[in-house]
Amino acid sequence: MKRKEYIDWLRNLAILFLFPFHTARIFNDDPEFYVKGPVSTLSSALVNISSFWFMPLLFLLAGMSSFYALRKRSAGSYVKERYLRLLIPFLFGCLVIVPPQAYYAMKFHHDYGGSYVDFLDTYFTDFSHWTVLTGISPAHLWFILFLFLISLAVLPLMLTVVRNRYTPSWLDRPALALAPAAGLALLSFLPEIGGENIFVYAGYVLLGFLLATSDSITEALERNRRRYLCLAVPGAIGILVERFTIGSQDNLLFTAWHYPVYWATLLAILGYGKRYLDRRSAFMNYFSRAAFPVYILHQTYVIVIAYYVLQVDAHGAVAFTAIMVPAFCLSIATYEIVRRTPGLRVMFGLRAPRRPSPPLSTEPTERHGTRPPRPGAASGPRP
Repeated sequence: MKRKEYIDWLRNLAILFLFPFHTARIFNDDPEFYVKGPVSTLSSALVNISSFWFMPLLFLLAGMSSFYALRKRSAGSYVKERYLRLLIPFLFGCLVIVPPQAYYAMKFHHDYGGSYVDFLDTYFTDFSHWTVLTGISPAHLWFILFLFLISLAVLPLMLTVVRNRYTPSWLDRPALALAPAAGLALLSFLPEIGGENIFVYAGYVLLGFLLATSDSITEALERNRRRYLCLAVPGAIGILVERFTIGSQDNLLFTAWHYPVYWATLLAILGYGKRYLDRRSAFMNYFSRAAFPVYILHQTYVIVIAYYVLQVDAHGAVAFTAIMVPAFCLSIATYEIVRRTPGLRVMFGLRAPRRPSPPLSTEPTERHGTRPPRPGAASGPRP
């Protein structure tokens, strides 16, 4: 099966986008973040125009990848892989990677003067604000936890689709392909966990899985990409206007038009990705291996660097760049250390490196039915 290169491209670009996105969170108009700088209209616009599609895109792509994974491995192997590549990195990240974010939030917002060790004594026993800045929290790693739980919960359904070779052929029709937006809208009214709706994200995973069941569906997305874009762009502008004027609304009326915009945006991204990104790239080959560790690391570096940059009278593009670029460089540098350290590879969800195959021996052996020559015996033919 030809590898779907555009899936890797879109996943990697979404993870790379987290660097400007989380840097913009420092300067946007939402006061609740680990460290905050002067409010920037551009940063606020960047967050508002992208927050509704890029995390759903990651879940959608995860669903597509799950289809290809379950076509070549057993359910047990799939569960083991999810455990090793999601749950272990999540637990490690919550214990090691995330706490510095809360520590610097305490220093920034509450002038905390204690040491990091003193802070950890209280951090791991504070469950009062699971999603807020200073108590124990998964922070940005909620995505990994949700993906692990969703992968296990919907596995029976995914296996049924694979075994029965079911393909929702109606998804290759432009109008019907928009219908899942209604289901996502209904799921959005189910209870949230920590400010995020796991049911909606499970819907995106399943939809990604179904989209991947037939090349005819993804080819239809490519053909109809302009139609979806014509729905996505004015819809996104409308959402931006809403958030800058009356604020984000979550009642039935607004939800009824939000989710068609969200879904059309994702379909347009998939269509354009398949059209222009279904090819190999040296950087993407490298970053496909680095992406998951970089995701785990990136926000901690952004926050720690931002704390010190904001101590200086830096603002605008200078501060933005001074935070984002070093955070990216340090994330890549740390990945280079991780991938060379066997114990750390497991903690960051990396597979063990492939061992090179031993060279074929040209010496005859007893195992292959030929006895080695006795010591002192002539090795050549007798005269």
